[in-house]
Amino acid sequence: MDKVSGKLKIPIKFIPVVILVLVSFAVYFNALFGPFIAYDDQDQIVTNPWIRDIRNLPTIFSRSVWSFRSGVISNYYRPLMHTVYMLTYHLFGMKPWGFHLVNILFHCGVSVLVFLVIRRLLPEQRAPSPAYLSPPFIAAMLFASHPIHTEAITWIAGLPDVAFTFFYLLSFYLYIRSKVLLSGSFLFSVVCFGVAALFKEPALTLPALFLAYDYAFRQEPTPLSYYVKRYLPYLVIGAGYLALRIHALGGFAPVKAHAGLSACQYVINIFPLFFQYLEKLLIPLNLNAYYVFHPIASLFELNGFLSLIATAAFVGLLVFAIKKNRAAFLGFLFVAVPLLPVLYIPALGDNAFTDRYLYLPSVGYVLLLALFLSWAREKFPRAAGSITIAFIGIFGLYAVGTITRNNVWQNNVSLWSDTVRKSPDSAQAHTSLGNAYASQGQWDKAIGEFQTALRLKSDSTEFHNSLGFAYESHGQLDKAIGEFQMALRLDPDSAEFHNNLGTAYASQGRLDMAVAEFQTALRLKPDWAEVHNNLGFAYKLQGRLDEAVAEFQTALRLKPDWAEAEVHTNLGTAYTSQGRLDRAVAEFQTALRLKPDYTKAHYNLGLAYQLQGQLDGAAAEYQTTLKLKPDYHEARRRLNDIISRRH
Repeated sequence: MDKVSGKLKIPIKFIPVVILVLVSFAVYFNALFGPFIAYDDQDQIVTNPWIRDIRNLPTIFSRSVWSFRSGVISNYYRPLMHTVYMLTYHLFGMKPWGFHLVNILFHCGVSVLVFLVIRRLLPEQRAPSPAYLSPPFIAAMLFASHPIHTEAITWIAGLPDVAFTFFYLLSFYLYIRSKVLLSGSFLFSVVCFGVAALFKEPALTLPALFLAYDYAFRQEPTPLSYYVKRYLPYLVIGAGYLALRIHALGGFAPVKAHAGLSACQYVINIFPLFFQYLEKLLIPLNLNAYYVFHPIASLFELNGFLSLIATAAFVGLLVFAIKKNRAAFLGFLFVAVPLLPVLYIPALGDNAFTDRYLYLPSVGYVLLLALFLSWAREKFPRAAGSITIAFIGIFGLYAVGTITRNNVWQNNVSLWSDTVRKSPDSAQAHTSLGNAYASQGQWDKAIGEFQTALRLKSDSTEFHNSLGFAYESHGQLDKAIGEFQMALRLDPDSAEFHNNLGTAYASQGRLDMAVAEFQTALRLKPDWAEVHNNLGFAYKLQGRLDEAVAEFQTALRLKPDWAEAEVHTNLGTAYTSQGRLDRAVAEFQTALRLKPDYTKAHYNLGLAYQLQGQLDGAAAEYQTTLKLKPDYHEARRRLNDIISRRH
């Protein structure tokens, strides 16, 4: 603090860092207002039971990413992702802006690390005048604003990419700073490497960059034993991670995607994927949430030939850089090495290419830009100002592109409408847009999208199930039943499809068939609380009240943290039908504590009070019901009946 003016002054050396943090936050500020996107966000956060209780931490560290969903097998082991979601949930509750904030703060940290790393690799640029026009700073600004990063940051489920990159770069920065084995910087680097690996698998590529750095930048002769000791802790951490991963997944990568490809196609399709990544780094236009993977059958196809030439050119520049420029050599490796894991097609999902995989490789890209800027200024000193302005102009274009792209992620309809427009042959994009329309009650549009998805991929049980749900919600029960039955023909052992078919039968009043489907679902998945609730409701409609009560109680016992108001209300109505009014009142009151504006619970509590002779309480509940739902005719009739009796 300035003793004369009393104002807080930031030391000059910290000004670039402050500017970077402000810019990194500013270009993603509009992302704070986005919702949970129904594209992993809903499953991994909103309906994920693991993140709600700290007692789930042992389970999180011993299971795959998707193991909280029974029966789902995954190639991903990322325990710290769930851990951060858990911490965020306990800090902010289920507020999307809190989860968005975490991603943005990680991005701010990564942008600062990009600046520090590049400044370390370009020592001649450590003290330029002014500092905020130095190549490392401009490169970090380009990183902070690059539109290719929007998926990793704006999509909440992109957390693993921004988080592992933060610890990856921090580990690298501490490594290149450390000169002595077992120094504080070195040991903290080892810890950060382990943390990065527990966020995402590509962190295991970091030792390759250590090796490249030591090869390029270590000038004094050093015995081999020194490097063995230096790398050994990272190798031990990597081996420990692999042991945890194999134990949790039951193998390194148990799910083999794109099984229709031959071994040769797995290899040759690396080149088009790599070419596409280079293209998006250089020209971040037409960004897409779901790129359709169109594998080539031969390198003699145009796309295969062009991608082979591009890859050869990249390798040629890398070899040239080994002899001519150490930092450029490292920059090319920073682009290529982190991409190696996502070029292994058998371990990838349907969308083999995604924008978020470029978050870390773009560090290498901006390092190369910093080198080019430095070279251009030195080569053309009279044009140095114009060259700098050109780079600032690129930053401006990037910032506008990022802010605009963030707006696309503002809701499910805007995101998936954009995706369908860019990937019209993606069945997954059409069904995601259908789900977005369904969430808004636009059933005609939803049905149209699901039908399009099925035309593209007719054997998808997911799409038949989604279309069936849309038909059911739209009141077309016969068509809904047909879709659920088709899904079951394709997958007869799906508890979910049996449950959905049961709900459709129940809506038609075909209660015996509904009960049979619910019972089948429970044989396949005995601990599914929601199905116990559905079976209890069907029993209640059949007048089998004791069995209904037992099912509702089982649902609440199996999933006490679920404890939905609906289940307590259903149990209360069963007690009412049995004449056990005190228990009924208790259940309705519990339901209303969970959901104070639940009209069904208010009405049924009023009915229970009326049957007990508590007319004042009954009238109050009917009045509350009518405030919440003015057209609730039965509540109005009963309220009028109480009023007429009093007069």
